[in-house]
Amino acid sequence: MASVSKMTLDELKNLPPLTEEEKQTIRNAKPTPSEDCPAMTPEELKQFKPWYLKEKKPVTINLDTRILDYFKGLASETGISYQNLINLYLIQCVSEKKRVYFS
Repeated sequence: MASVSKMTLDELKNLPPLTEEEKQTIRNAKPTPSEDCPAMTPEELKQFKPWYLKEKKPVTINLDTRILDYFKGLASETGISYQNLINLYLIQCVSEKKRVYFS
């Protein structure tokens, strides 16, 4: 088994390109589950990226402009689209079973 070594980002940038043989080795690699990294079922994997694995349905919704401004600002900071950010927030609300209380 190959050893692991630490490198700085500059050292990584200066590595020579992979040879065709190295590329082929990577292409032919098979996953090797271990005690530290066991194989996961598709159901177990769903918890990590639910927004990719679940079906989405397009909807039309009227939102306050300040809500859109807020999520669009987050989108510019994070590089994640504001629609996905709103979806992620709603997923969090559902998973935490948040409720709206009217006074």
